[in-house]
Parts: sequence; C-alpha cells; structure tokens
Amino acid sequence: VIKSAISEEVAYITTRLLEDVVNMGTGWRARALGRPISAKTGTTNNYLDAWFIGYIPTVVTGVWVGFDREKTLGNNETGSRVAAPIWVNFMKMILQNAPIKNYSVPSNVIFAKIDPQNGLLATPDIENAVFQPFLKGTEPKEYSRKEFSSKDFFKLDLESE
Repeated sequence: VIKSAISEEVAYITTRLLEDVVNMGTGWRARALGRPISAKTGTTNNYLDAWFIGYIPTVVTGVWVGFDREKTLGNNETGSRVAAPIWVNFMKMILQNAPIKNYSVPSNVIFAKIDPQNGLLATPDIENAVFQPFLKGTEPKEYSRKEFSSKDFFKLDLESE
C-alpha cells in the first residue's frame, strides 16, 4: 500500500509556490520552455555546489553542478546561473514533442486575489494583485486597505475636480 506523505492539496499549493520560482524568481531561465514549470534553485556557501530541480506534471529532473572534492565553482556561480541552463537544454530535448499539460487543481483548493504587500484580499484598486491558491477555509477573510498619506489625499482631491 502506497501512503502519501502530504495531501494532494498541499502538494498542489507547494507546486504553485514553486512555479513562482520560475515566473518571478531565480528559476526564470526555465520560462524558455513555454509551459508550466515548478522548480527550485540552490547554491551552497562559497559556491561549492549548485543545483536546479524542476518538474512539470509528467516529468521531474534535477541538475547538480560541483566537484567531487570541495572546490568553489567560482564567484556568483549559482544554481540559477550554472545549473538552470543545463536543465533547460536537457528538458528542451525531452519535451520536444510533448503536449503542454497544466497541473490539476484539487477540488478542495480555491483561489483568491491577494494584495502582495500584505497577503490580504485585494480590493479593486490594487493593480499588482495576484491570484493565489488556498486550502478551502484558509484564505484571508480581511480586505487590504490602501493607505494614503496626506500628500496622496490632496493629490486625489485635485484629480476629482
């Protein structure tokens, strides 16, 4: 009997967080594949090791770069810089004719539009709001309130005339 270590919902939410590594973070090179990818880059102290672990709904692969004996890869030789390009080139070959698949959303996961400044529900005036997944019942209940300084108040007042 195979027993899951985590729930399907937690796995999905973690996957979405790891998609942000590609969409907004150090895994940006993987965007070249033009499909949903979840990943994690890594680098040890003194740039001794670097890695890129990435996955799509059907394939998981990882690349490690380092030496057998403790030796630096060089200054700023990070997982993003040295391992990610290797991973992307390998995956281009593997996925050449593979259809693009999205991750399946579990039924107990909902999405909410969130203010990235504070993690609360976004109001319509928040331009950089993002949709984030939540286990049903754990989503924020409070709305973000855009704070204005007195300078902003007068600026808004002038715009309304």
